[in-house]
Amino acid sequence: MTPMPAAAPCLHPELGFRQFSRYEEVKAALREPALWPIAPLKPAPSKIPDQEAQQALRAQIVDRFSQARLAAWQSRMEAIAVDAPGRGPLDLVADFIEPWCLTAAGIVTEAPPEDWNSLAAEARIVSHAAAEPLDESLRQWATQSDKALADYFANSTCPMPGPTFVAISRTVACLLANGWTVLLQHPEEPEKLRTAPELLPKAVEEMLRLASIPDMVFRHASAAVTVSGVPIARNERIVLRLASANRDPLVFADPNRFDPLRRGPGHLSLGFGWHACAGSALIRTTMASATSAFLARFGTLKLRAPIEWEGGSGFRTPSRLLVG
Repeated sequence: MTPMPAAAPCLHPELGFRQFSRYEEVKAALREPALWPIAPLKPAPSKIPDQEAQQALRAQIVDRFSQARLAAWQSRMEAIAVDAPGRGPLDLVADFIEPWCLTAAGIVTEAPPEDWNSLAAEARIVSHAAAEPLDESLRQWATQSDKALADYFANSTCPMPGPTFVAISRTVACLLANGWTVLLQHPEEPEKLRTAPELLPKAVEEMLRLASIPDMVFRHASAAVTVSGVPIARNERIVLRLASANRDPLVFADPNRFDPLRRGPGHLSLGFGWHACAGSALIRTTMASATSAFLARFGTLKLRAPIEWEGGSGFRTPSRLLVG
């Protein structure tokens, strides 16, 4: 089995971050409302967060991604057809995952197909910056791409349509590439899922746990708090290592093993509590639909070449998965 490489820490001491990596302490930090997201190269949020406005936006997103709407999108996603090569080696990333996710992003944001490729180019820049959050030049490029996406979707009725397009076309694509890498490393699992499709939701949870995108997130303390027994001073900066927490041997037995029957605590890849991802249901639905299509479309696949990786300290993902 080829292990999925963990991102190099790359956290310079001068950045002044305290690191949390155990499951319980990361979970507690994610639950703490005084710890707000921050870019690693910025000393503090540019403005004091408006918690009421944040929660109002969150409510809009949850309402937009209602069960009825998710079911309608899922029906359309399950009909997505991708013209993958019929013979010879298949690059799962370029030939299936990326075009599938791009189409799904178009379905959810209602962007017309003729604009998908240009939007995908902007989304890829944002994704590259998230993969290496310590690269200031990438962050500046991503800021421009975020604005381009915001301008394009200015009249959209979808809340946060730009980030939603990025999330489905790029983040979900990376999650699937990482998650399907896990499946390829456990060749008995795809057949189990084909014969027992009711396990698919649990399999998605295991892929999310082991994929962990991003590997880490950054927080700024807007007030003095105590997290998991650890006092944190006002303005102190914290890095939460999600990938490490999701594989904490104190919480997960045999933490590197893919196990859709696993019971116990859930992963932290989509946040928790106050800062849980408002679009988590959409991400789960998209991943389940794509994985179902993957299992139905292909028979037994084996890796035909070493995995090629890209990314940085934020997360790494296969740039190429050659299978056959």
